[in-house]
Amino acid sequence: MMTLSLIRLDPDPAKAALWMAAEGLVRDGNDDGYGWHALLAASFGTLSPKPFRVVARPGRPPQLLAYSLQSLDELLAHARDFADPLVIAALRLERAEAKRMPVIGEGRRLGFEVRLRPTLRRDRDGDRTRTAEVDVYVAAREAAKEGPAPDRGEVYRAWLEAKLAAGGARLEVARAVEMRQVPLLRRDRDRRLTRVEGHSAIFVGTLTTQDAQAFNALLARGVGRHRAFGYGMLLLRPPEA
Repeated sequence: MMTLSLIRLDPDPAKAALWMAAEGLVRDGNDDGYGWHALLAASFGTLSPKPFRVVARPGRPPQLLAYSLQSLDELLAHARDFADPLVIAALRLERAEAKRMPVIGEGRRLGFEVRLRPTLRRDRDGDRTRTAEVDVYVAAREAAKEGPAPDRGEVYRAWLEAKLAAGGARLEVARAVEMRQVPLLRRDRDRRLTRVEGHSAIFVGTLTTQDAQAFNALLARGVGRHRAFGYGMLLLRPPEA
């Protein structure tokens, strides 16, 4: 059975922004997930944890939470050996903390919060060598054709329900607490930074585990795509009454 750790970092926003700017990763209205991804990779290399989530806290510095199959000691040892001093300072690695996650059994009722980028991949003109990533709401709206436009929140909730079911959990209830359009930066096949349009959605709710092995794998892997850029991390909490 794999050992999963929850890592907490308390980064220095100013130094992180300085490093991202020096690397040409200025936000300019884009989601900053790629910048954090790059900063984590600069610190931990191939051990870089994912999924992760940068949690904004009004009036206080952000937290960076991540799941990792490596221990905190292994991550810090890699950073000490190879990372640039500014990277270490930006992530405030001296403040890093971790805990070992429990193995979740079947029949557990759990609350959760997750930030998603709900997309699907489909062939272009039936050509499987030319695939495109599409927002699931855009796909649902196209499928509706001349009928009433679907509700974006319900489309995203149904997508989440299917992802959780494939990962060994039954969704009881979920509500969207945030939905907004935000471009995402990522590298294309030629390693050039590309702006990808799309929506970010944050859901909170309650689920019940049905397949322990599948659910623990889902927890470690994350939900959906762009897990290396700050999406898909299932944060667990007590279930709602």
